[in-house]
Amino acid sequence: MCRRCVARFSGVGKMMQEEGQVMGHGREGVWVETQRRSTCGACNARSSCGSGLLSQFSTRKPHRVLIHVPDGETWPAVGERVVIGIDESAFLRSAGLLYGLPLISGMLGGIVAEQLAGTGALAVPLGFALSLTAGLLVVRWHAARPDQQALYRPMLLRRLGVDALAIKAV
Repeated sequence: MCRRCVARFSGVGKMMQEEGQVMGHGREGVWVETQRRSTCGACNARSSCGSGLLSQFSTRKPHRVLIHVPDGETWPAVGERVVIGIDESAFLRSAGLLYGLPLISGMLGGIVAEQLAGTGALAVPLGFALSLTAGLLVVRWHAARPDQQALYRPMLLRRLGVDALAIKAV
């Protein structure tokens, strides 16, 4: 990890980490491919879990993400195994904002519309829909800010080395 990232995340708690493989180089960084994993392998309730049942029928496509490599840092080679990560608290805040704000704004809009127009009126679902849309627009505006985009971007944490089989495949 670069010095700027270490300084930026020095007071941060846990990082959500994932292993991946460098698949190519871009203009600003490297393309890393990760394999989506199901959490059902370690759970005792895997035989009766709906999530585990759904994961059996889904295809497991690899996920590619562009990881920014700061100036002055050496770029990992194609085929090299790396660990990428994102700050756990930033991820949880963004999930709460993404799901919570539109839902709460929609419910408040429906309640206000019900108080103004009464129950059974068309204004209640319309107030809910308009407030939900407003909440989604606020989330979109917040996510588009450059200072927020940097928080949610995965970063290169460490390099694990080159996998000899991966080089032959590339």
